[in-house]
Amino acid sequence: MKNYAIIETTLVVNTVVAEPDYAQLQGWVELTGDAGIGWSYVDGQYIAPPQPQPTPEEIQAANKQQATSLLTQTDWVEVPSVSNTANTPHLVNYAEFMTYRLAIRSVAVNPPTEPAVFPDKPNEVWG
Repeated sequence: MKNYAIIETTLVVNTVVAEPDYAQLQGWVELTGDAGIGWSYVDGQYIAPPQPQPTPEEIQAANKQQATSLLTQTDWVEVPSVSNTANTPHLVNYAEFMTYRLAIRSVAVNPPTEPAVFPDKPNEVWG
């Protein structure tokens, strides 16, 4: 017994388990890989159906989640002693981090409906 696809035109409309001889008489095609209902069968190859595109709301949620994560990773910059030049060491490029966090925060507060392009996080420079 093997798994077979019932194909109409080029679309897999159902799958069955059958003996090879019976499946051949029916014109069924042996299933391979992850192929299943909804897949296409063209020139002896199974083709996966296209993946659904995310909705604008799903893109907004993903942008907000990514922005929130990036902000969390740099929350330590907000500790006052990090930027205090009287301290050794202190973060020399504090302003770069603030610019970075401002750009990220704007996405977190008002996430776009298209995939966001996030700036690169600055490297820490201590002095």
